Formats: sequence, structure tokens, C-alpha cells
Amino acid sequence: MKTITARLTASTFALSLLAAPVMAANYSDWDTDGTDGISETEFRAGFEKNEAFDRWDADSNGTLSHTEFNEGIGDKEQAFTDRYGDGWFDDWDANSDAGIDENEYYDGLYSSYDENSNNVIEEPEFGDLGDDMGDGGWFDV
Repeated sequence: MKTITARLTASTFALSLLAAPVMAANYSDWDTDGTDGISETEFRAGFEKNEAFDRWDADSNGTLSHTEFNEGIGDKEQAFTDRYGDGWFDDWDANSDAGIDENEYYDGLYSSYDENSNNVIEEPEFGDLGDDMGDGGWFDV
């Protein structure tokens, strides 16, 4: 009996480690102030934890080129474009310098998930973010 219990405990622990990244995209974890919706500040704090911007910035210049962004999302480029539209890079590049800095990156993402443009991401809108950060998503944490 002790062997079965030990195996179940070990299996449960191993599964919890595998599930940890997905848990990072739980609405209640991101809504830190308890008000309805996720503010832009809460969104950025939650999203920064996956470190995609830093990992994708291959030359560490603080700006993502179109090439760096596409290399970062890899074979999910078409799915990304389908979600955000053909002109997403130019839309996000607010200062038109052919690169997306961190503020443009987070502003672009936030406005994309805030589908109704009311300056908060409600729980139904958050579902897309959870998909994108989960296994197989382009921000796979």
C-alpha cells in the first residue's frame, strides 16, 4: 500500500509541475486588484513573466524587428497573423521605426485582447490569452 501511495504522490507532483505554466494564465492570478477586468498594468505584470519579448530580442537592442518576432513565434506565424490581422506589425509599431519596443509590444497585445476596447480585459476575453500562453500557443510558457 505504501508503494502505491508513494507512486500516486510522485505522479501528482510530476503532473503539477507540468501544469504550472498553464496555471500562469489563470484569470484570477492576473486580476490582482480584485476589480472587474484586468487593467493594462495587471496585464503587463502578468505577461512579463513569460519573458517572450526578452527571448525573442536576439540582438538585445530592446526592439523586436519583424524577423525577430517571426522567429520567436516560429511555425505559428500564420496563426498569429490570423488572430491579429495582416497589418499587425505596422499597427503595433506606433513610432514607425521598423521595430517594436517593449511598450509597443505590450500596448499591441493588450489592445488585441481587449476586443471591445473598454480598457479592461474581461474574463471571456482572457480565454484567448490563456490559449495563446498554453501548450502549443505562440507564447508557450
